[in-house]
Amino acid sequence: MAESNETAQRLAIVCAKAENIRQRLCSLAGSDTLLEELLAAARSGGEIAEPVDVLHAVLQGFGDAQGLYAYSDSGRTGDRSVRAGGTNRECSPELVYLCPAARCTRSWWPQGPVPVPRCAISGDTLRRDRL
Repeated sequence: MAESNETAQRLAIVCAKAENIRQRLCSLAGSDTLLEELLAAARSGGEIAEPVDVLHAVLQGFGDAQGLYAYSDSGRTGDRSVRAGGTNRECSPELVYLCPAARCTRSWWPQGPVPVPRCAISGDTLRRDRL
């Protein structure tokens, strides 16, 4: 199922920061039900735009105007389809790891001898690709 770019960006944030979001929900709402419902919908291949929007709005309701974007390292996740001019994707040595199902915009660059992160939705390691 193809997601809108904004939904894919928000899902990437949820995937990368699920535990932080879970802690916030449990501390302020006493439950992580919204997060679990979103993850279950994503795992089943169901519609996720509405659950992502609801989670974003609830986080905003807790007083954080940025909602899910507060959990992004840059404030917003990047669009991985943007390529630098003059680069050849086929022979670029730059490794990047992406969503294993290509459902969100999550990306991760290797950072020394640390394990490749896992998708919070499928549990699979992120998929290796080149820029």
